[in-house]
Amino acid sequence: MGDVILILSAVVFVVALLDAAWGDLRDLRIPNRVPLVILAAFVPAALAGGLGGEEWLLHLGTGVLSFMAAVALFSLGVWGGGDAKLVPAVALWTGPAALPRFLLVMAVVGGLVALAALMRRRAGAGGLRPALRGHVPYGIAIAAGGLDWAALSLLPRLIG
Repeated sequence: MGDVILILSAVVFVVALLDAAWGDLRDLRIPNRVPLVILAAFVPAALAGGLGGEEWLLHLGTGVLSFMAAVALFSLGVWGGGDAKLVPAVALWTGPAALPRFLLVMAVVGGLVALAALMRRRAGAGGLRPALRGHVPYGIAIAAGGLDWAALSLLPRLIG
């Protein structure tokens, strides 16, 4: 039964990340439901995965510290509100050990997304809505970092 719960939670995590990326690409908006679903899916996954008391605290601490950093970036105008909610939700799943790789993948993909947006703007992509012209859908990068973590951490556990 624990394996089924872990699989279902992992599927929810992945689908929610894909929903975030698509919503941000399409509307420059990450629906509030996405980080809430990711947070909610963590609890059964952690229980089914056998996370111990100290590991729970480490994962919670990672989520809280990530939230504090995200609020700072939001207040500085660097991130949108959806980004500031999505990163801590994913960081809760990664925990402290995998957080650096998640952030690295997110930053690299974010740079590529920003470069693509800049190139498209310079090419005179008149089809872009005005709202998309000055912003970067960073939810794509956050989702990529989360999917990378899932592929390296969840997938081997699920198929092994």
